[in-house]
Amino acid sequence: MAFLTNAATRPSALSLYRTILRTSKAFHHCDETGRPWNKRLRAAARQEFEECRGETDPLVIGRMLVVGEDCVNQIQRKFNEVDKEVEARILRDVNRR
Repeated sequence: MAFLTNAATRPSALSLYRTILRTSKAFHHCDETGRPWNKRLRAAARQEFEECRGETDPLVIGRMLVVGEDCVNQIQRKFNEVDKEVEARILRDVNRR
């Protein structure tokens, strides 16, 4: 693995953070306390990034970026699958009428 520098990791971290924020926009429903999930997810992402801000080990930083990107990709894929299932269910219901 190539040595990760601040110049290399900063754009990757910002890109991941922005992807998380864009992905969170899709979650409109509220949690059990009535707080919208998109706001809760954004706050959690901000907290995670702030906690990791001081990390200097390039291997740890690289691992966090890879894991973060993988998690976002999994969430996006699952969300898209559920969205397609809901759309198919709506079409079936419409066609039954």
